[in-house]
Amino acid sequence: MRTISLAALLLLFALGSRLTAAEPAPNNKPIPAKEAAGKMTLPDGFTATLFAGEPDIVQPIAFTFDDRGRMWVVECLSYPKWSKDGKGSDRVVILEDTDGNGTFDKKTVFLDNGVNLSGIEIGFGGVWLCSSPNLLFVPILEGDKPGKPEVKLDGWNMIDTKHNIFNSLVWGPDGWLYGCNGIQAKAWVGAPGTPKDKRTYLDCGVWRYHPTRNTFEAVAHGTTNPFGLDFDDYGELFITNCVIDHLFHFVPGGHYERMYGQDANPHVYGLMKSCVDYRHWAGGDWTTSRTTGVGGKPEHSDAGGGHAHSGAAIYLTDNFPAEYRNTLFTANIHGNRLNNDGLERTKSGYKGVRRKDFLFANDSWFRGICVKTGPEGGLYVSDWCDTGECHNYDTVDATNGRIYRVVYKGAKPWRGDVSKMTDDELVKLQSSTNDWFVRKARRVLQERAAAGKLVSQIETTRSLRAMMTNERDTPRKLRAIWAIHAVSQLTAGDVQALAKDSDPAIRIQAAVLALDDPEPSKMVREIVSFMGADEVPSVRRALAGQAHRLDGYYRLGLVSLLLKRPADPETALMLWYAIEPTVSTADLKELATLPNPLLTELAVRKLLSDSGTRTTNLTECVAVLSKVDSDAGRALILRGMRDSLSGAKVTALPPHWATVYADLMTSKTAEVRYLGDEVALILGDPRAVATLRARVSDTRTPTADRQTAIRLLAQRKLPDFAKTLHALLDDDALRGTAIRALAGFADADTPAAIIKAYPKFTALEKTDAVQTLAARAGFAKELLDAIEKGHIPRADVPVVTARQVLALNDKGISERLEKVWGKITPASKERVALMKKWKGVLTEDRLAKADVGHGRVLFAKHCASCHKMFGEGQAVGPELTGSQRTNLDYVLENVLDPSAVVPREYQMVNFTLADERVVGGIVLRETKDAITVRTVNDTLTIPTGDVLTRKQTPVSIMPEGLFDQMKPDEVRDLVAYLRAKEQVPLSKK
Repeated sequence: MRTISLAALLLLFALGSRLTAAEPAPNNKPIPAKEAAGKMTLPDGFTATLFAGEPDIVQPIAFTFDDRGRMWVVECLSYPKWSKDGKGSDRVVILEDTDGNGTFDKKTVFLDNGVNLSGIEIGFGGVWLCSSPNLLFVPILEGDKPGKPEVKLDGWNMIDTKHNIFNSLVWGPDGWLYGCNGIQAKAWVGAPGTPKDKRTYLDCGVWRYHPTRNTFEAVAHGTTNPFGLDFDDYGELFITNCVIDHLFHFVPGGHYERMYGQDANPHVYGLMKSCVDYRHWAGGDWTTSRTTGVGGKPEHSDAGGGHAHSGAAIYLTDNFPAEYRNTLFTANIHGNRLNNDGLERTKSGYKGVRRKDFLFANDSWFRGICVKTGPEGGLYVSDWCDTGECHNYDTVDATNGRIYRVVYKGAKPWRGDVSKMTDDELVKLQSSTNDWFVRKARRVLQERAAAGKLVSQIETTRSLRAMMTNERDTPRKLRAIWAIHAVSQLTAGDVQALAKDSDPAIRIQAAVLALDDPEPSKMVREIVSFMGADEVPSVRRALAGQAHRLDGYYRLGLVSLLLKRPADPETALMLWYAIEPTVSTADLKELATLPNPLLTELAVRKLLSDSGTRTTNLTECVAVLSKVDSDAGRALILRGMRDSLSGAKVTALPPHWATVYADLMTSKTAEVRYLGDEVALILGDPRAVATLRARVSDTRTPTADRQTAIRLLAQRKLPDFAKTLHALLDDDALRGTAIRALAGFADADTPAAIIKAYPKFTALEKTDAVQTLAARAGFAKELLDAIEKGHIPRADVPVVTARQVLALNDKGISERLEKVWGKITPASKERVALMKKWKGVLTEDRLAKADVGHGRVLFAKHCASCHKMFGEGQAVGPELTGSQRTNLDYVLENVLDPSAVVPREYQMVNFTLADERVVGGIVLRETKDAITVRTVNDTLTIPTGDVLTRKQTPVSIMPEGLFDQMKPDEVRDLVAYLRAKEQVPLSKK
């Protein structure tokens, strides 16, 4: 059974909590479906039953309930080989529990030719399906027969991904259909036939679609692979995520942390964080949640079971005890359980609260995917039922799958049909303690209003407005507001009254719903604009996210009021997202006087990002800088200038810079002086060169500052600086920085200087040295000479460096490389043989004798330039701490064939530069002026004008043939360290 590659694994799911249960031992088969519920561990008073299981259902990736309480299940048979020809055999089945015993007893197949199905919701007379590349609407005809599918949207991506498909359909309280999308599924979404320049781009984040306006929007961007979405009692949106933090409170208009890559907007500059400060795994290796740890206790169980999650259900029904209301349930993939997070309102948003784990499946095959509540208040969870944490691509077991129901004692079955209720009954349901009915009733009211089928819109609205006016309970009052909005009767007068409500949650929804109208009235725009004076941070944050819905005058009024109060870091970022599209140099002058300094720095970055207006804007920025009195304010502007101009071409010093720089050099704050030097160097001020040269030579200056000075001077390509760097090869503190910097200079004396000093280099410095010698054709020839003569051991040259030599595209050098170093053979062609060989060598007995501390040294030499483990190394490739490292097959798969499955973001890109250098690495950031590239030993900012050619390779930056360079005992030590459960001391070897 093939295990998925490390890079792909880490892209899939993410993080877990506490309750005590027997940890599941790995089994070759799952617990039989009819016995599995009885093996589960739950809090007192709760009971789990099997609602449905194989062979009645298989691969249950998603489900929902209709207005009769029947469950509609998506059976995803397409995975993992997504259909690209529009043909499929995915099913949508209807399961009904007619006798109310908690197990289905009637099954109807609604659809059996579905394609790439991954999400489902019901409403407006049909079934909504995630069916990559389409969002489908399938009418429900009489007798539960499917009508002709309608493609509402297309452009969703399943070509570049396995698991990051769009998913998690749910109706929002505002009447829109919401869903998630993953980081690899880069999508250009629009109605069929929409040209690309009119489509909406989306990778990881949340989107929404309006069922009657046929409008699509990206709601917020960020995370990794969100696979669960729900709304709380106050209409706030939460998603569960993978790899990085597991729980995010998404404010519309926000841009949140992501696993890798750039945000869809290159000018956001800062990203908002998750709402949790804890993780559901204890660090180290998550696979220990399924094995016996120190003292016989699984190492991650107390923390929550593991780092991966799927599904989200905020409990708002009435069967569970009150302590569970408004808490979130999510499936923990590695922990074979359900986690339960509290959601605590704060002044500016929400904070996730760690709670005890709710359900332990006690079955190593349990893979919870979808979590929802039912009409009787029960909690339902679908179980994919497989052995792979990400499922595996070659031998997926498509013969099983389960759905379980969990209820508290006293649960009563419900039978009825919300769609058949009268308008008055639907209005009364807005006061129900069971939000399942509230949501269904609200949607039916929306459907009837849209179709003109309300018996009396006047009476319905009067009843709802009475509830809105008289209700003192905030969640119930909000339900009335949402229902009024659903029937399109929220007036400017309503908004004006709600904008003055004492509860911030009411004021937030007043603004959000008021601007949901495609053409809000002048009065509504004025009301929302004046709401910017609100003192509560959570309201101000929400208003910032809505600012883009106002036109110029009203938008300016709202933002001007919001900017006048100090903001926490998250709200400050939301304010930046609001002003970024229209920020000007005139704004910069005002921003410098306002209480949110971060905005000044970001505004400078944006204003200097466009080469067309850079000269003029640079003059204005320097003028503003000259008038700032505080060092803190100066530092902000200087940071913005540095970050925006790095890699840019500046042809002349701006007016008054000479005076400003002289003033900066007299500052008592070192940061201001150093930032001033850095900006001066970028601008081409010769005084900065002299200052930085002196800093390099001054042994009294902190080492880190001297190293920074070297890097800055090296970027300016000063003709004589290579000689200075040669001299620094004898300086223990500066040698590594000097070696890396020498790659940027075509100095003929460099190879000889490096090779002469090579014996005294540390392991990391030797890595730097061979990378520098592989950067240019002239250097590479001398590198190969040194290998042939034994001055540089062949084993010191990793495959990734040999690849860089090949990228020089010099036939003679390539032939000599094969002769002196060897031939690079794709590992994939011989993976099976290599796996067999190393599994025979790396027995448990042999690994038990390993020097794990020496393995840590080898990790630093061969792996740490790209990977972090136990907090050490570089986060270029995937974090290894939480990967499946204790599995020897897994380690060997990824070391022996690292390019088998690798996301584009982790593929090597080779650049040929104007100075004849070749740079290979991963692109971290990219602007019009510069490309930031992480190589195996450095991070470089390359001006785009210096790039002659750029070639994306299909291979991972992680080299093949790693073990070929090492002695058997070294392989043993490295593998033992890679499998270590905790950090170990460095060996003295």
